[in-house]
Amino acid sequence: MPTEIRWLCSKRSRPVKPDATIDRPVTENPKSVPFLSTSDYAYTGDRAKDVRQADNLLSWQDEYGGWYKLTSRFKRPWNGTEPKSDWRTKDGKDIGTIDNNATTNEILFLAVMYKETGDARYKAAVQRGIDFLLTMQYPSGGWPQVYPARGNYSDYVTFNDNAMMRVMGVLSMAEAKQYPFNTDIVDDAVRRRIGTSLDNGLDYILKAQIRVGGELTAWCAQHDPVTYEPRGARAYEHPSISGSESVGIIKYLMAPPNPSPEVKQAVDGALAYFNANKIVGMKYVSGDPNNVYFVPDPNSTIWYRFYEIGTNLPIFSGRDGVIKHNILEIEAERRNGYSWAGTYPAKLLQVAASTGYFENRVYVKVTGNQSQTADGGKLTVGTLKRVEDAISPVLTVQAPGTKTGNHYNVASAPFIVTGRLNEKGEVQVNGKAAEVHEDLTFTSRPVELQPGQNEIAVTAKDAAGNAAAPQSFQVVPVQGSLHK
Repeated sequence: MPTEIRWLCSKRSRPVKPDATIDRPVTENPKSVPFLSTSDYAYTGDRAKDVRQADNLLSWQDEYGGWYKLTSRFKRPWNGTEPKSDWRTKDGKDIGTIDNNATTNEILFLAVMYKETGDARYKAAVQRGIDFLLTMQYPSGGWPQVYPARGNYSDYVTFNDNAMMRVMGVLSMAEAKQYPFNTDIVDDAVRRRIGTSLDNGLDYILKAQIRVGGELTAWCAQHDPVTYEPRGARAYEHPSISGSESVGIIKYLMAPPNPSPEVKQAVDGALAYFNANKIVGMKYVSGDPNNVYFVPDPNSTIWYRFYEIGTNLPIFSGRDGVIKHNILEIEAERRNGYSWAGTYPAKLLQVAASTGYFENRVYVKVTGNQSQTADGGKLTVGTLKRVEDAISPVLTVQAPGTKTGNHYNVASAPFIVTGRLNEKGEVQVNGKAAEVHEDLTFTSRPVELQPGQNEIAVTAKDAAGNAAAPQSFQVVPVQGSLHK
């Protein structure tokens, strides 16, 4: 490699896998857990104090498995009679929520405590919490802010304050058995439920993205669970394109190393929208005592919290629910008591302009003018290039039985094909997807055999689409092995 190219994969050298990704070292730090707000529940390392906090949370979990969002109340145990939530159904049931980190925070803290103590009560509470998240999801794939239904805007699919995206982030950790879920908390059956749930959530995100004039833009803070249309919430929160909540959605979509064409299209559309609607040379001063709020600053770029769909004008609104395009036209209480603009996607756009969609991938940076591509093309100084996977996976198929001449005699019915890949990928047996396990072994679906010779074709490809050398063989069922 020319000296002009510098590796950007890590401060320390790490091996590059066949698919051009790297593995980050696994760390288990109970004081630093993704998505766990330490301002609510900070693991202290003081066993008695941490157990007391965990036991308090057990007492506040509602009958559906969720929690309300009053974390200050959770500093003490439930008294046995008071409501566990300030929100109640018409028949007096407590309503749990995912607003303000609720339920996801409790799940994470209790998962940490199960990892630390092995207390089965914490495990059971986490399992009930995960079931709450899976149960509250709409058939369309979106998550409401509350469960059971509250009968107002809380029942809409809620991206506001990153509620739905935090749920999907925590469930992704559980599905991957990422710390603190790397115990027996989540079994294979629940992981499959979570996988289906995340697939449905992604489908909802893609369908809810707002189109204007046929062009993809971004998302609203709330959407209809059936029609996918943008919806309002409180009187001053109108259907709109959100400059804030859309960022968490895009981050989620940009994380997978090999996004589908649909995901890439969604991300590209949203990033293009943000680029087209930034306010360059302006700074937002929240609660400005000078009553200006938007102040010229050559070093600042901002975005509005809410954009009017179709015009891209900023939306400001008071408690009267009337849309204004000038912040000075709404009452002082709302001007100063709400965030109307920010630098929301600034870092996101910087990442997209450099390393793009992918996490844990390897990049090279061109630092001199003597580097060139394999076909002789010049590389521009300062650009980043992603190291692509061009290596085919290795497919190994387990011998299915005793070989006689050009075929194998098999004595089992239904017939199952097994084997292994050397990297993550997909396997098909006679055109049907096989299950690839965490250890990269695979198991086919049952293959129905006919009397005489049956051809078995096994194909595989890795996450980058590189195909393995296909394998095929003949099997003959011995007498008595076919279904009666």
